[in-house]
Amino acid sequence: MFNHLLLYSINQLQVQRSTASIYHILTGRRSAQTIQDAHFFQITPLYSIYPQLKREDFEKEIKKLISNKYLSVKGEGMVTLTPLGMKYLEDQKSKKLDHLFQGMAYVKRIPIFIDRLFLVIQTISNLSVENNQFQPISEDLKVQRWVKSYFYNIKDYQVWLTDLYHHLTKFLSKIDPLQAEIFVDRLTGYRRYGLTLHQIAAKHQITIHDAHLLLNACYHQLVDYIQTNQIDMLTYFIPNNRDGVEKFVTHSASKTYAMLQNGYSIEQIMSYRKLKQSTIEDHIVELTYAIPNFDISNFIESNQLNVIINKIQAISDTRLSNIKQQLDNQYSYFQIRLAMAKARLS
Repeated sequence: MFNHLLLYSINQLQVQRSTASIYHILTGRRSAQTIQDAHFFQITPLYSIYPQLKREDFEKEIKKLISNKYLSVKGEGMVTLTPLGMKYLEDQKSKKLDHLFQGMAYVKRIPIFIDRLFLVIQTISNLSVENNQFQPISEDLKVQRWVKSYFYNIKDYQVWLTDLYHHLTKFLSKIDPLQAEIFVDRLTGYRRYGLTLHQIAAKHQITIHDAHLLLNACYHQLVDYIQTNQIDMLTYFIPNNRDGVEKFVTHSASKTYAMLQNGYSIEQIMSYRKLKQSTIEDHIVELTYAIPNFDISNFIESNQLNVIINKIQAISDTRLSNIKQQLDNQYSYFQIRLAMAKARLS
């Protein structure tokens, strides 16, 4: 799976970004450029699906793909798929592995959801046999407090476990058998301890990268399944805005957004927050990607927006300097980036 996602991402970039941008997308770097790249090259589902990935491990996998003739080097940090790489990608296309994730949409929700679900399963499994002495698998105090408040409302532990078993069994029967088995491997209950990722990799004879990604794909599909089928007992585990999980923007951009909503201009925000104009512009581009119907009329006129979007769609190039040149340098980089955001979202 890991190699497939690397090749898929590289192919999406069209030799217009270095492999470093893919690393930042997979690990969920909180920067305007990374968020913009994920949107523009249509790989937002892969955003932050592997935050534990080390840079040296990433580079090692890229070198392997080059050595095995799946990739060829095009310049400093730039690679492209070889015919062999394209064939591999085409052969794997039917599996739709990249469609298993909803990275940017779930980036803040999945970790909390899984911590809650797994700790509740462990807790109820033990309490159902009157065992109060066990080590919680989550050390997060917020998660522990949430679980405590949750299980006090459960009247019959055995009924709850039976209902959960029914829902999870039905879900697991609909996904890839290996993913289903790995999901079960991770569960901790009464006198049963979930396997680590390294143990899972060894058991199923897969790489640690694939173990992580297969498990994460399962989590993403589970949240989709719960929401699509409106499973009340599990919907409650998915955090929402009341839990402090808001639309995905960086913390600094959210402050800029609040000031824009209160009528502040870019210049006023710069002065108040002691930030450069380019930083505020980064925030506005980020907000344009993240918030549906975000109003950018104060920064670019509609006719200007249309001219830039038409040019972007007419040329097969996403490099800002080239687009600016094609537009006879009549528009700023900021205006072009706003148009790129709107063009990608429309």
